[in-house]
Amino acid sequence: MDFSFFVFNALIFLLRDSRLVLAFYTVCTVHEAGHTAALALVGGHIRSVELSGFGVRMDRQKSSVISVGRSVFVLAAGPAANIIMYIVMKGAGCGGDFPLLNLMAAVYNMLPYRSLDGGAIIAEFTAGTVCEHGAELVLTVIKLTFIGLATAAAAVWGRSFVPVLIAAIALYIGDVRAKN
Repeated sequence: MDFSFFVFNALIFLLRDSRLVLAFYTVCTVHEAGHTAALALVGGHIRSVELSGFGVRMDRQKSSVISVGRSVFVLAAGPAANIIMYIVMKGAGCGGDFPLLNLMAAVYNMLPYRSLDGGAIIAEFTAGTVCEHGAELVLTVIKLTFIGLATAAAAVWGRSFVPVLIAAIALYIGDVRAKN
């Protein structure tokens, strides 16, 4: 567990409703449980789990090589778990923040950042191909645009958009780290 995990979470909860802490961590647990269950279904095993300001990263054991299709299945299982939880909670008539947090976690994790599931899925299909460089360039433009939009939103609407800006910058740094 990296110190940056606590710093990032403290910043978010200082700028947002601190009563959402338990719901936030429960949503994260649902997400990671989806990945873990899918990995077990394809015969993979977790080697390590890292919690940092860039998110939760689970590495599988190198001896458990899985195909691109199975890897995409494992990557998509986290957001799918959050969507399933959202549907179940809404179907049960539950309101409040928890169902919405699950939906937001699914959408967030499908953003095209290498450190998130969406970017990792893109990397599965483009790594080692002639499209890899072009895909990286397009994704970099998208990421920088997202940082620009988050900066503008924070400037216009103030404190409520600062967590979005922090996340955009942290994701970009996480991608740079993941590439190296």
